[in-house]
Amino acid sequence: MYPESPATFPLHLRIPQWAENARIAVAGVATPGPKPGAFHKIEREWQAGDVVDITFPMPLRTERHHRDSLVLLRGPMVFSLRIGEDWRKIKGDEPHADWEVHPTSPWNYALAIDPANPAASVKVEERPLGDYPFSPDGAPVILAAPGRRLPEWKLIAGSAGPLPQSPAKRAEPVETLTLIPYGSAKLRVTVFPQLAK
Repeated sequence: MYPESPATFPLHLRIPQWAENARIAVAGVATPGPKPGAFHKIEREWQAGDVVDITFPMPLRTERHHRDSLVLLRGPMVFSLRIGEDWRKIKGDEPHADWEVHPTSPWNYALAIDPANPAASVKVEERPLGDYPFSPDGAPVILAAPGRRLPEWKLIAGSAGPLPQSPAKRAEPVETLTLIPYGSAKLRVTVFPQLAK
């Protein structure tokens, strides 16, 4: 929607907290100073056809959590390990049946990454948006990260046992883990021990 004639008014743009180094341009001219976690105000005389371009870089980053564990993020997305799923109906009739889901692939890993520079060892793959983006196979963004199994981290009463303290020390071989957006996973390991150097 364009003004029928030049009009002066403020435009307030919310810059997400994760959006470090966001860039804003109006009619091809950069505006200085967008700050993460704040509103950026642009007040000017607007002309028909003015375009506001916003670029949010999405570098990989980590957060520390319980027992010095790591969570891997990219932009607004939190990532979880892709785990094989075995769905078993417990009771009831479809489409209102009760189900439980069991892992069919290993889940007990520690990440072997540098928390200060995850991009040095984690690869990002962007895929076309599928028919079911909120599914393990339809995830539009996949991360490949190095990790090692922690055999002592086991299931207890059908759930992951207590999170091992970081840094975790193991001699198992390094594997490439596939991480998908949290919303695309049904079984989720999102908080990982960090592997000792």
